[in-house]
Amino acid sequence: MNLNKVLEDWSDYDDRKQKQQDANFFSCTEKWEVEYLVDKIHQAFGYVDRLAIRDAIAHFCNRSNAPHPRKIFVTSVLIRLGVITS
Repeated sequence: MNLNKVLEDWSDYDDRKQKQQDANFFSCTEKWEVEYLVDKIHQAFGYVDRLAIRDAIAHFCNRSNAPHPRKIFVTSVLIRLGVITS
């Protein structure tokens, strides 16, 4: 498994974003976005506990200021989870 598995086909996410320019950014303040990312990661890496995924997301939400570029944010979360390397 790799980063591309999680980053592929975010069209439903992009459609749900209210502003098109925000589509490439992840918002920690939107619960549905956090849940979307938890689901995407869990689908790709089913052996990773959902709570661990939420904790990794929260770590980076608290650590850096918004906006969070999607690819960089997802990569950071996956590295923290230990499912990919930098």
